[in-house]
Amino acid sequence: MFQNSPLSLAKNTNQDSTVRVLCLILTAPKSILTRAKAVHQTWAPQCDQYFFITEYPRETMTPEQIQFAEQIPIAPIENITAGYDHLTQKSTLAFLFAYEYYFDDFDWFVKADDDTFLFVDHLKTFLSEQNASEPVTFGYNFKLHVPKGYHSGGASYVLSRESLRRFYVAHQDPGTKCRKDGGSEDVEIARCLRTKDVYPGKSLDKQNRELFHPLPFADHFLGSFPGWLAQYAENPLQSSYNCCSDQTISFHYVRPEMQYLMHFLLYKTKSKSNVDRKLTQKSRSSTVPVN
Repeated sequence: MFQNSPLSLAKNTNQDSTVRVLCLILTAPKSILTRAKAVHQTWAPQCDQYFFITEYPRETMTPEQIQFAEQIPIAPIENITAGYDHLTQKSTLAFLFAYEYYFDDFDWFVKADDDTFLFVDHLKTFLSEQNASEPVTFGYNFKLHVPKGYHSGGASYVLSRESLRRFYVAHQDPGTKCRKDGGSEDVEIARCLRTKDVYPGKSLDKQNRELFHPLPFADHFLGSFPGWLAQYAENPLQSSYNCCSDQTISFHYVRPEMQYLMHFLLYKTKSKSNVDRKLTQKSRSSTVPVN
């Protein structure tokens, strides 16, 4: 299943945190130079360690794709089947890889897509209040298909260490009949976890605003919801400033250029709070009252 030794690339040793997070990011060779590159250059390095999960057919990849692929941490997983219809296999192999090599090194294990934008600092803040020894997962909660619901795959979801252990045990137990491929990835992962009594936790802030989001920010803010979301969502849909927690953890369907823009605005610009305050005070003092 796995090659002889896992990569040790992309381990973040700069963050001083009691919450240790491993990020598993699903991608494909055709997206290496676009989506994967954007994730690699923006939020992924904020994870304590991360791997891209992808097939790696060098014989069909361009020299540019190969050159960049050699610079990023790709999990050494063999026999990944290409195609959108095999995302269950890709996620399953990713979690089994994480269990085999990194179970003792991390508290939480995140599955994300290459068009997910993850606020890793917010994720860690949220997880710092959770217990990794409990059989719990977090993400955007859907209410259909699986007992007690499941998480949107695109919005990313998080397994505790205990959940990962039970996922591994479930796949060693032929009686659970966990699918290794086929079906809808997020549904099948949840069904497998349910066989070992792993259930979704509450993924809302104290104002009952969502932390994980299956759509881009603009769609949530403007209330541009597709019919399926209204049907699937466990919690009432909200728009405008109630759409999203100020400690939001993820958005989905984020194009590469938007990955860079969001990262730039959030982490590369500095708030001129003192200047802004002085300008506000000056503006107020110069306002002529109307009689």
